[in-house]
Amino acid sequence: MNKELSTEQIELIRKNEWVIFSTADLNNNPRAIVVIPSRIEKNRIILSNIQMNNSIKNIRNNNRCFINAYCKDNSDMQIKISGIAYVYEEGNLYTEIKDYEETNNLPDDLKVHSIIVIEFENIEITQE
Repeated sequence: MNKELSTEQIELIRKNEWVIFSTADLNNNPRAIVVIPSRIEKNRIILSNIQMNNSIKNIRNNNRCFINAYCKDNSDMQIKISGIAYVYEEGNLYTEIKDYEETNNLPDDLKVHSIIVIEFENIEITQE
């Protein structure tokens, strides 16, 4: 079971920008949204919560999640990550990500309400 991304895989996800982030509600109904990760590391991905009300509610009830990164420029590779999501509304990491996103990436009218840290449980690489 692989729990870490290689430097090459991190760069492929960054180049692609968007990933699909999936959660499930209390009835196990899936919810998938498209997001741009704030930070990608070898064993976790950090997302900024700007308008993810339903996804945050799902994480608070069931913190298992899934990320799919489709890398079209690399032979249609998919990087599929199952993980555990944690929501932070305070702390050093939250402040660092919030300040960076609000200063560099977001319009003045949007704010980071919390961050989601996804710790990897398994990574699967497929060529579809």
